Amino acid sequence: MRGVLSGSMLLMVTLIAAPAWSDSRQNGAERRGSEASVVFTAHDYGFTGPDQIPAGLTTVRIVNAGHDLHHVQFLKLLQGKSAEDFRAAIMADPNHLPNWVQYAGGPNANRPGSLSSATMNLVEGDYVLLCWIPDKKGVPHVALGMQKALFVRGGKPTTVSAPKATTTIKQIDYQFLLSNQIKSGLQTIEVVNHGTQAHEAVLVKLVPGATVNEVVASFEPGASGPPRGELVGGITGIEKGARVYFTGEFESGRYGLICFLPDATTGKPHFLHGMTTEFTVN
Repeated sequence: MRGVLSGSMLLMVTLIAAPAWSDSRQNGAERRGSEASVVFTAHDYGFTGPDQIPAGLTTVRIVNAGHDLHHVQFLKLLQGKSAEDFRAAIMADPNHLPNWVQYAGGPNANRPGSLSSATMNLVEGDYVLLCWIPDKKGVPHVALGMQKALFVRGGKPTTVSAPKATTTIKQIDYQFLLSNQIKSGLQTIEVVNHGTQAHEAVLVKLVPGATVNEVVASFEPGASGPPRGELVGGITGIEKGARVYFTGEFESGRYGLICFLPDATTGKPHFLHGMTTEFTVN
C-alpha cells in the first residue's frame, strides 16, 4: 500500500468540524461511558497530545492551533517497524508511504482555530500520526516534521455500541453510495469501506452551480480564481472492511465527496477512476 502526493493530491484532506466538544487530558485518553475521547493539537508543523492511549472505540478530536489547514491520518505500523523507521522512510521519499503501514482513519480538514473529530476502533499496536496536507510550496506537512508516534496499549475489548448513524456512506471501487439523503442539522455519518483497497471520504461544500470536478481543478497548482468549494470535512484513509463515524452540522446546499488516495494498481488518485459524487442537503 502506498500514499502518493501529486499535483492532484494536494487536496488530500477530509471530516466535518464537530459543533461542540469537551476538554480531554493531554497525557492520555479520557474514558467517558462506552468510549474514550482523546485530543491532539495540530500546529505548524507538529502534533501535541498523549503518547499512549488504550485500545478500543475512541473518539479522536483534533484542534487546529496553527495558521494552515491540518488533518490527522492514523497509520498502523506493521512488520515490527517503529516511528523512527517511518521518519527515515518519509524523509527519503516524502511523496510515498512505505508498504509496511495501514491506513487507520482519523479526522480531517481542520481550519485554523477549529476542531474536528472521528470515532473509530483502534486495535493494539504502534502508530504514527501525520498530516499529508501540503504547504504553499507543495511540500507535505509530514515532510516538515508533522508526525507523531502513538502507542495503543491495553484497554477493554470493544463490546459497546457504536454511535447511532443517521446516514451510511459506503465506499466501493470506485464509488460512494449514500444510504439515504442527508438532512440539514446535526448528523452522525458512518463511513464503511466495502472496497478492495483503502479509501477516504473528502467532504466539500460546493459553490452554487459548481461541480466536484471544478473544485478539484480550482485547487490545482497555478489555478486562477477562488476555489469552487469549501473543504468542510470527512475522514482520512481507512482500509477495506473498516468503519469510522463523524458528527457534524450540515447546512443546506450542494456537497461533494472525493477520494484522493492513490490506486493500488495505477497509482492514480481514485477520483480519476470516477470516485466522486454530489448530493443535496435540504
